[in-house]
Amino acid sequence: MKWKRAFLALDFGTSNVHVTLVDGDTAEMILGTSRKYRWYTPGPNEIELNAEEVWKASETAVEELMRKLPENLELLAVTFSFFGDSITPVDKDGNALYAMLPGFCGRSRSEVELMDKEIGAQEYARITGNTLSTLSSVSKILWLKRHRPEVFKKAYAFYSNQEYIMHRLGLPGVQDTTLAARKLAYDVKGGHWSEPLLELMGIPEAKLGTNIVESATAIGKISSYGSVKLPCELPVTIGCHDVSASLLSTGVKLEHSDILGVLMGTYEQIGYFSDTFVDGCNDFGDSLIFSCCYNSPFKGKYTVMDAFPTAGALLEWYCKYILQDEKADVGKLIANVPLDGENPLIFLPYAETFHGAVLGMGLGTTTDMIFESILESLAFQFVACVEYIRSTRKEPFHRLHFGGGGSRSDKLLQLRADLIHAPVGRMDNIELPSLGACMLAGLGNGVYHDLDEAGKNMVKGVHYFEPQEDNYKKYESKYRIYRKYSAAYLKV
Repeated sequence: MKWKRAFLALDFGTSNVHVTLVDGDTAEMILGTSRKYRWYTPGPNEIELNAEEVWKASETAVEELMRKLPENLELLAVTFSFFGDSITPVDKDGNALYAMLPGFCGRSRSEVELMDKEIGAQEYARITGNTLSTLSSVSKILWLKRHRPEVFKKAYAFYSNQEYIMHRLGLPGVQDTTLAARKLAYDVKGGHWSEPLLELMGIPEAKLGTNIVESATAIGKISSYGSVKLPCELPVTIGCHDVSASLLSTGVKLEHSDILGVLMGTYEQIGYFSDTFVDGCNDFGDSLIFSCCYNSPFKGKYTVMDAFPTAGALLEWYCKYILQDEKADVGKLIANVPLDGENPLIFLPYAETFHGAVLGMGLGTTTDMIFESILESLAFQFVACVEYIRSTRKEPFHRLHFGGGGSRSDKLLQLRADLIHAPVGRMDNIELPSLGACMLAGLGNGVYHDLDEAGKNMVKGVHYFEPQEDNYKKYESKYRIYRKYSAAYLKV
């Protein structure tokens, strides 16, 4: 029986943790499972996660995989990817003092206004490489300071989800550069916490963490994952932000890449790596996409990204509140709508800022029509993202490579190909964050000599969707109408 070398990869998304055993030579998913965790909505525009529930979900998933572990397997390392822009106040022992506040929680709008007044949106973008918005963990910490002063005072530290999980593994107080940058209080060019932002929050840098390492770093060894005994002692590679990991596994090169990587999930995120900082972050008043430039997993390189923040979240909202069926099969819902440009509805998907709307409803409007209009609006936002990201450098991009849960649908990828009038590709293995995390673990533990070797092992085939001329013509007109209505509506 031939032995296989495999990584144990954990990908923490906004509503699921995916745990997989990935073949280190073929990128085959040997085993995989996932566990959901809840979003809590205690008030209007307030979304929370429970950090301990996130941890327990990962522990349960790892336990399931260990029970099914094949005998002919050599485990190489444990490695991670994480969604960004979350913050959890913790005590000295790493216990949560309050809920985990994700970036897509919009409760801190007043604090963003304060930041704009005290720091300014342009200066904030210069420091952090990010749009000034409620995504910012600075705004969440200011919200805690104003609305939960007892929590703010007790907080020993403000952890990202990465730090929380590492602490639970017995590796406290360590974070990688990408997740430090995604706290959005980090001077991404200087490589340190921003003094003006620390002063505004009224906290020392120690509360954001001073042990910041590169993403491929093996930060220690574990023989158990919480209460789950592992078959042997394994090195822990800290990993990185899920978007940066995904770019690696779509084949985006560190220099002069002609590929744009796309991760379709709660957010639809598009990006590439750059050796220079890209200015011009803004929130695009006629589309509300956001752009950013932050530290990549590799020293001296940046991840350039733009995204629409409520992409997959809107589909969850539709199932929960319109269909009133949280377990509805989104894949079947997509299969039931034509996506042919004939739907008269225009959906404005700006739910994060209370600007969501449906235009053109009548007494004959069906829930399927509303759902189809949501899918179209998210595809329109994708076009806006592509238009912006192409403008950030002179060298053209020739290929778009997709992965993530949303890319399972042929229809959604075909619609995007039609709209941008160019081929788009889906990776044969769409578990992009996990694969990218494995590439980092291979580099950090000497399994691969360099990124090229890691790519040869982990970046596999692509299936392309060619644009359909008839659909392009129909949707070109509808997209122009969408942008016109969108720009006018957002001014109100």
